[in-house]
Amino acid sequence: MKAVESQELRVESHAPARVSTGEGYRLWAATYDEDLNPLLALEKRALGPVLPDLRRKDGLDIGCGTGRWLGALVEGGARSAVGIDASLEMLRRAAAKPLLGNRLVQAHALALPLQAGSADVMVCSFAVGHIRDTRAFAGELARVARPGADLFVTDLHPAAQAQGWRCAFRCDDRTLEIETFVHNLRDLRRSFESEGFNLVKSGDFRFGESERPIFRAAGKDAMFEAARVIPAVLVLHFRLTGQGS
Repeated sequence: MKAVESQELRVESHAPARVSTGEGYRLWAATYDEDLNPLLALEKRALGPVLPDLRRKDGLDIGCGTGRWLGALVEGGARSAVGIDASLEMLRRAAAKPLLGNRLVQAHALALPLQAGSADVMVCSFAVGHIRDTRAFAGELARVARPGADLFVTDLHPAAQAQGWRCAFRCDDRTLEIETFVHNLRDLRRSFESEGFNLVKSGDFRFGESERPIFRAAGKDAMFEAARVIPAVLVLHFRLTGQGS
């Protein structure tokens, strides 16, 4: 999954239409990079500083969308970097960006077309919420990871979802909500540890002053104070130990 427009902090007069992941990102792709999205800014502020040294390492961005983190892997000096996403429309947007065009593969996250033991650093940004079977996903990542590989998983925080925040966007004057599954930290940890990953660190991140201008520019300045007290983004850092069940 990628992030959310503003996690639909607005109050709608009626329930948004719900669409599948494929349909949602097909429709969202055209405006995804232009939408004002404080969640993406918060995630960048939280995740960017903790990525390891990428030199002499092979990177993988699962659910890469329009290539935000794939670009960061390339710019960070990764020896190689591949972005995988199921949405052709999102990949087309990524392909138009410098240095990304020949690094993109259309595939499902549960069937990665990669050799076993080929990735050192993996990023899964706002995508795990679109996957029902997180243990199967963890198993596939364990297959393509080298021993000691680092995995960074981000998602809309379960506390925010409990407050009604959703993966939603505006399209033709309608609000569309993309199908997601709520995974709490305990369940995610169980899934990944069962496949040989060890949780190195977890973090709950809230909006701060860095994101206030984005709320203001989107005409949602009045919502900022209420939104900032809720954990908005969950960031998990796993490392493959190879000792899963």
